[in-house]
Amino acid sequence: MGSVSFVISGLLVGVMIGISLYGSQILPPDARVPLHLGPAGYGSFASKTTGLIVFPVIGVAILALLTAVSAHAMNANHGGSGAVLLIILPTALAAIVCIQWGAISVARRNTTVRSD
Repeated sequence: MGSVSFVISGLLVGVMIGISLYGSQILPPDARVPLHLGPAGYGSFASKTTGLIVFPVIGVAILALLTAVSAHAMNANHGGSGAVLLIILPTALAAIVCIQWGAISVARRNTTVRSD
């Protein structure tokens, strides 16, 4: 169960990187990517480059954090079960993938088409 969770989580981080590469190709240079920066952060927009880099960085940080926590939970001296953390890891990353896709969709919809 544990290794499957980590493989799926690694694949989801790869999907985040792929979505960012896709966004870098389809969004114009002046696009603004929406970011939700906490409780009062609704309506925050970042530049295209920053917005596309933030999501994979957050994904890697969550992967590292929850991997470290679950490694501690799976330690033989620990009395609890690490199964819950192993389910949370790919679930959290899948949610971030969906949010990233939505942010790129909003950025694409909010860009203006220029006639040359």
